[in-house]
Amino acid sequence: RLVTGVQTCALPIFEKINRAETFALMEQKIKEAKAHNIKVCAHLIFGLPDENEKMMLKSTQKMVELGVDSIKFHPCYITKNTALANKYKQNKFVPLSKDEYISILIKAIGLLPQNMIVQRISAGIQSDMLLAPSWCKESKSKQMADIKKAFLKEGIVY
Repeated sequence: RLVTGVQTCALPIFEKINRAETFALMEQKIKEAKAHNIKVCAHLIFGLPDENEKMMLKSTQKMVELGVDSIKFHPCYITKNTALANKYKQNKFVPLSKDEYISILIKAIGLLPQNMIVQRISAGIQSDMLLAPSWCKESKSKQMADIKKAFLKEGIVY
């Protein structure tokens, strides 16, 4: 099984987050793994700097097109002592609100084929290292309850 931290397929964003690889390389590795019948799990982070909803949904659609077997979603959060923390402190980056994240997550899940496994739909950090968004410090059960409530409102049952 190959688990790959794709994060995004938006080329300008991929470059901005200082990835050591290119997206073309990530795409190639996914295709190679799939050609060898290796199960692939892609990890997407929603709300990276300068990433908009259209880009996030396009990344999800690209993972569907590549035939990944499972997917993990989580919001971008900011921890102390990082380059992203510097952008946040300079008011150059605003993370997604919980409502924004859930709204995009619902749309992304709507793009997935029924047989695709969703391994994660949120993430957070319960540490003093978290700067923002504050909702990422909520307990996993609180986050999941809020997401489940929104899912049920949209008729998504899991």
